Amino acid sequence: MKTINNSKEIFLKFDLQGFEKDEIKIKLSKNSLMVKAIKNNKKKVQEEDFFHSEKYSKKFNYVTTLPKIDTTKAKIEFKKGILKIRAPKI
Repeated sequence: MKTINNSKEIFLKFDLQGFEKDEIKIKLSKNSLMVKAIKNNKKKVQEEDFFHSEKYSKKFNYVTTLPKIDTTKAKIEFKKGILKIRAPKI
């Protein structure tokens, strides 16, 4: 995670490789941020004399307080596994 906090805005960058956009939940308020991602996978292979089953979960959870920001002007982008959040300070 990378954070840039200057006098005009806050910028956060998260590496969420392996997650899809619909597996990520973001809750942004005037002074807090919550990013949560959950991936559940199941795989079964069954052949005549062989059976294999896999199940795994991958989780990411981040919660922090922020300086007061304008959530109506916040920009959120998720591209190629990278989540970027940029918001101007109030």
